[in-house]
Amino acid sequence: MTLAVESVTSWSDADVADVTALVRLLGHEVEPSGMRARLERLTPAAGHRTWLVRGDDGRVAAVAGAQVTWAYVADEPTAQLLLLVVDDSARRRGTGSALLGTFETWAAEQGARRLSAVSAAATDSAHRFYQKRGYHEAGVRYTRIA
Repeated sequence: MTLAVESVTSWSDADVADVTALVRLLGHEVEPSGMRARLERLTPAAGHRTWLVRGDDGRVAAVAGAQVTWAYVADEPTAQLLLLVVDDSARRRGTGSALLGTFETWAAEQGARRLSAVSAAATDSAHRFYQKRGYHEAGVRYTRIA
């Protein structure tokens, strides 16, 4: 598998289906129509970027997505990695690292000096992945469904 990371702004049905399957690996329930609607909202114009890595068969083997946000406590933006999922078939090949590196380069281009990565509370392997690359826990996020 080649490790070419591509930035995506328009979505084929096959890509949407593949990304839907990857997001489901994280335990989220989503249908392709809902995933397409989300992907079409998360655009560069809205401060977001989405990247894919394809397997040798051309199907999406990994996806990452990020946004730039501004805060009340800093003058420069923060780049947040909101999604990074690698299919089992593409793990342990540098795929996640390639996506993370692409995110970090993009973040620097946006002027972000503070980078954050969102990771599910029960995903120990993801936590180790980020920690090995210099990321550390920084507070706790509380969520409430209204």
